[in-house]
Amino acid sequence: MQNKELELEALEELREAGDYAKLAKSLPEHWDDRNSLDVDQMRMRLLAAEIYGREGRLEQMAEALEPYLGNLDNIPFGYAPRALILASIYHNRDGDAEKALRLASTARTVAESRSDESTAAEAILAEGKALWALNRWEESVKRYEEAIALYSAQSRSYRLGLAYMSLGGVLARVGKVEDARTALERAIRIMLKFRDEFSLAVARVDIVLALNAMGEYETSLKYLQFAQETFDQIGHEMYRLMTLTKTAEVLLLLKDYDRAQSYISRALEMAMASMSSGISSLYDVKGRLSIARNEFDKAEKALRTAVDLAEQAGSQIQRAEARRSLGKLHLAQNRPAEAASILRDGIEDAVDIHARLLELEMKALLSEAIYGTAPVEACKLISEVESESEDRNLPELKKVSQAARRQIDSLDHEHYFIISDARMPTLAEARVAMLKWLWARALYRAKGNAREAAEQLDVTPTYIRKLTKLIPRDLLRPGRKRPKRRRSSAASV
Repeated sequence: MQNKELELEALEELREAGDYAKLAKSLPEHWDDRNSLDVDQMRMRLLAAEIYGREGRLEQMAEALEPYLGNLDNIPFGYAPRALILASIYHNRDGDAEKALRLASTARTVAESRSDESTAAEAILAEGKALWALNRWEESVKRYEEAIALYSAQSRSYRLGLAYMSLGGVLARVGKVEDARTALERAIRIMLKFRDEFSLAVARVDIVLALNAMGEYETSLKYLQFAQETFDQIGHEMYRLMTLTKTAEVLLLLKDYDRAQSYISRALEMAMASMSSGISSLYDVKGRLSIARNEFDKAEKALRTAVDLAEQAGSQIQRAEARRSLGKLHLAQNRPAEAASILRDGIEDAVDIHARLLELEMKALLSEAIYGTAPVEACKLISEVESESEDRNLPELKKVSQAARRQIDSLDHEHYFIISDARMPTLAEARVAMLKWLWARALYRAKGNAREAAEQLDVTPTYIRKLTKLIPRDLLRPGRKRPKRRRSSAASV
């Protein structure tokens, strides 16, 4: 009995250190032979279930948890939180996030009632993951921050790294990409000190969303290449597919279209066998590649498929991303009305799940779609985008907003005057800008005659120049300047 206890303690130490590879090798082959409600047997089963869950082997995870999934009331009270947490993880990965959240919350309550802060922290982390799956991202962030505080107080470095990894992933989704990058880089630094290659690879995949938004595509590609090697060695199908899709997306942003196509083809072959929930994102990238190559028929087919697959999977974020790309396609095809309709639907999805960066991108695209028919609404939309992105390193978003701003600025401003909220001037600056505009309009009406333009405004050109100090002389007095007369030699004498 004492030897058995020592063996279990050694296995728990491997788990706490994140050495799951060694833990899997050290687990007894016949861990499921004895009574499933025996305490030692239960601990073995829970360790086995956790290993299978990390490897994406849900059937084996369910088999290990089978005595407890429908019989949680009979679990010894002291081990109930751990069993509830693993049951929550299983249901979350099996697509039942509501049940996962209930189980994680129960585990937290039981752990806190026993003053078991160590297990309570893991239950809070499981709550955060369930909330993430439910697209309740702001609540998820709060749970992760709670878990980070507890792990820091407990000096559990490995678990702290896992919490930072989860926090960074959800922060990237809500558009706080700078904070996401900080959290994920911290998670990567922590994971490099341990032997959990799988979690390190997941962190490298998660940081790509933030890096792409910040325009650091080469760094994204390096992280993805490291992660792909790990997932290929482990044989984790879901993450292999995800990494191939994200690599194709980065290559698309780098305009390396041929390599992007090769990664898409590899991912499609893998997806046909597994029909993963992430396949909508793959068709989205495929459609965007076709847009870049001006293959609009292929792009529309791929993006319609992406929307349908996202709806079947019940993923609002994937549906919003597909609608964003479909809106881009319609703009490229000069179909602004259709683009506006699909982008409005996408914005609703993004608002529902608080995907702020995606929302801003679609608002910039929408302003480009409606600027000709609704210039006031277009100006409001682009001003919102500019005000939020002005002081941030978001080159992709700024590229989209600048394209929309050029379209708005190309409008005939004869009958209206636009001031952006993103660059709200002082009263003095507004006065100068108004006078410049009035002078330019009057000069246009006077067909370039500065004196007539000044008479229309009931001022002199000199007065306007002194007042503004900004109007170029050629705008005040356009036309060819008279050459200075040269004094004759006789006059000089």
